[in-house]
Amino acid sequence: MIRAIFIFAVIAAVLVAGNWLLNHPGTVAIDLPGYVSVDWSFARGTAFLAIAIVALIVAIWLILYILRAPWRLSGIVQRSRRERGMQAISMGMVAVAAGDTVEARAQARRAKTLVPAQPLTKLLAAQSAQLDGDNDAARDFFQQLTEEPDAAFLGVRGLWMQAMKDGRTREALGYAQQANELQPNSGWVLESMFGLQSQLGQWEDAEKTLASMIKLKSRPLAELRHDQALVQIERSKAAQANGDIQTAVTAAKKAYKLEPKFVPAANQLACAHIADGRRARAEKIIEDAWSANPHRMLAETYHSVADQVSPDKQLKLAETLAARKPNHEESRILIADFAMQAEDWGKARASLEPLTKRDLTTRLCRMMAELELVSRNDVEAARDWIAKSATALPDDAWVCKETGAVQADWTAVCRESTRFGTLEWRTPYHLPQSIIALPDQTPSAAPATTAAVPVVVEAIAEPVVGNEHKKDDSPA
Repeated sequence: MIRAIFIFAVIAAVLVAGNWLLNHPGTVAIDLPGYVSVDWSFARGTAFLAIAIVALIVAIWLILYILRAPWRLSGIVQRSRRERGMQAISMGMVAVAAGDTVEARAQARRAKTLVPAQPLTKLLAAQSAQLDGDNDAARDFFQQLTEEPDAAFLGVRGLWMQAMKDGRTREALGYAQQANELQPNSGWVLESMFGLQSQLGQWEDAEKTLASMIKLKSRPLAELRHDQALVQIERSKAAQANGDIQTAVTAAKKAYKLEPKFVPAANQLACAHIADGRRARAEKIIEDAWSANPHRMLAETYHSVADQVSPDKQLKLAETLAARKPNHEESRILIADFAMQAEDWGKARASLEPLTKRDLTTRLCRMMAELELVSRNDVEAARDWIAKSATALPDDAWVCKETGAVQADWTAVCRESTRFGTLEWRTPYHLPQSIIALPDQTPSAAPATTAAVPVVVEAIAEPVVGNEHKKDDSPA
């Protein structure tokens, strides 16, 4: 539109100028003795001047066009090289994605020849070297990328990925921190930092990273708050292990406030209060948690709450706790465990027998075997219960959602997958032998101290085998 207006204005100016020349006649005289003598009308002279100016402009343009031809030709060549180089990079990236090592290497060499200064050329070379198994060369290329202002992030990311692949956790964390400095609002960088800090037990740093993730809203708030609770639980455990009880209590309170129904949070707060000598507070926390969700972890911690009084009084305390969920399996097992410590065999049996009418679990079979052995010295009955445990359902345990690995205790980071927040309490598909194996005890062994591992005599099967041999050796 603007160009059309400009052309219209030029045409109008030419018409006005032509009209003015027609209405103002005159002459143009040029007399150079011996060279030229001109006597033209004013209109003719003006036309000649205009033609001369146009010719001069055209001549200058032609001269400049000829003079600039080498540079223009060089630009055409450079554009062609760049286009072919970018094509080589694209084809090389496709080859890398397809796992075609030979093609990726060939395209990387071609790109290096055509566009050596292009950062993507170094990226292709690094990925081609990775595909070829040459990690040292890949690391060198990624390191070169970090020196490129516009591609430093790509280089750091490549170095981070290599460190993660090789299991160099601390080095990977360093690269993730560099990447965070280059791209502070990158969600995956913060997630990587948080995961690595968790693996290394750097819980204070993990807490700060998690605060940045919350500010960025990289994930739903409920998930981030749950992760905050897990971090605070681990902070509390670490502080308690180091003797810093006040920090342990403070961190555990934060976790409990964030996730009051999460059993490890309630359990850790109770443990911190016990370490601080405040057993009454710990008892209140366990009672509230038991009312919502009776759990084996809480039962184990309750032994530390009640261990200051006699076994009979401990049993009464356990009955008070179990009364909050009287028909729950864990409540019955809690009473049976404390009753066995108090040598109240009748109450232990009365508490466990209703459970034997349901689907049997390994733990229940072990407790019944112990009860038969210790209270009645009934080896045959104990042997039968141990035999039943072989086909009983596995007990609930902490199971990793990523790998299915089973842990006897809860941790924020799975020991096998090293992933954060993957453990869940459920019945595993299988149970490692290290968890279900019967302890090697003697017949005079003391009763169990926790409900987690009842004492059962593994050697009771030996006399049975011996008797079978005697029966075989005796005459028919």
